[in-house]
Amino acid sequence: MAERKNAKKIISSTIFYIFVAGIATIIVLPIYFLISISFMSDQEAYDWPISLAPAFSHSFLLQKSDNIPGGFLISVYSRSQEEFVTISESDKLDDMISFVNRKTSSKIPKKLLEEKIVELEEVVAQNEDRIAELKTQIKQETLTINKLNRDIVKIQRKLKFIDPEDESFKELRENLQNQLQEKQQEKALTEEKISALKKELQPISGVTFKVRKNIFASYVTFFRVTSDSMGALIRSIQVALLTVLISLTIGGMAGYAFARYIFKGKNLLKLSVLFVRMFPGIAIAMPMVMILARMGFYDRPIGLSLVYSVGQIGMTTWITASIFMGISTELEEAAQVFGTSRWGAFFRVTLPLALPGLAASAMYAFIGSWSETAQAIVLTQFNPTFPVVIYQTLVGTKGMINLVAAGSVTLAFPAVLFTMIIRRYILQMWGGVRV
Repeated sequence: MAERKNAKKIISSTIFYIFVAGIATIIVLPIYFLISISFMSDQEAYDWPISLAPAFSHSFLLQKSDNIPGGFLISVYSRSQEEFVTISESDKLDDMISFVNRKTSSKIPKKLLEEKIVELEEVVAQNEDRIAELKTQIKQETLTINKLNRDIVKIQRKLKFIDPEDESFKELRENLQNQLQEKQQEKALTEEKISALKKELQPISGVTFKVRKNIFASYVTFFRVTSDSMGALIRSIQVALLTVLISLTIGGMAGYAFARYIFKGKNLLKLSVLFVRMFPGIAIAMPMVMILARMGFYDRPIGLSLVYSVGQIGMTTWITASIFMGISTELEEAAQVFGTSRWGAFFRVTLPLALPGLAASAMYAFIGSWSETAQAIVLTQFNPTFPVVIYQTLVGTKGMINLVAAGSVTLAFPAVLFTMIIRRYILQMWGGVRV
């Protein structure tokens, strides 16, 4: 019986930890990929299948160009394809260094490149005959591949015109399928042969070297290519802090009133503060354009924070009202008995006990205003906030995911920092108010 209970306990514990690990994985994995991609270069971000972690250095292969007289060919090692991939071919070293730096975030010193060119000349001179022989073989095999590709396409087109259900063409269809299979097998063998020839060619026709990568290149490039990104970041901080201040001031006072006073229509009014949350933010932003323009607050941080506060005040009121109701009025009365005023009792007794709820409201207001994008697009024109800049980068760069990831991590950082600062009070709220 005891063994049976132990077995049940082990099974239930195992299921529980698997469940917890699954939730943690679902939460952490997307964040990990976002941060990992933000530290990748353009070449790594578009190297499929994408690596799980960014590289700290790149391996390069330098060869002589067959197409440009006196030119060179430079390739970078692809971890996913497990071979060198050509990225630049030029006879101008400065242009080659600049392009490789943009593509791989690794700036090759010109002196190092010149030394490798000298080394390359010696290697090529020693193996000149064998290099020519291998290149001729690769060229012939490449022509074979091209011919096989044409044959495969022709057979596939013929197969498309044959009805699979028509038995009168069964023999013809089977013959074409057999031919297609043979051509594909022949193509695979030829590709393997080319790969083997290239592996033999690389060490005798080129030199390899490794260069450290600038791990923060995507972040630097993001702030360099996006216009007014630092100004947008500062404006976002201003908007978030103003939203926290407005929502805490108005929502906190409303929450205290709901908790301490009894008046007619209290429950209806308490419910109505959440009414505005039922409308999408973009629906509220449209009419606010005219109101803010008349007030002179359009395209300014104060205007955005006022609009954001409309939605945040309701939640702040509900959170703070719950917290104030949990704090006994006898504590304030006891403080007044000992000589303090009503305001003194509030600031010395009630407010410190309500800090966890106020911190949670502040975090909710900060995060809500910090990441808001749709309303900011409508309510700003020449002074966008940082999320708008990220959105414009996503649309404008048409898929430079490492830059967008770098901007997104930068966007998340202040919110994480703010949450870490007030985490002590939030954890207290989870444990309940202690008197």
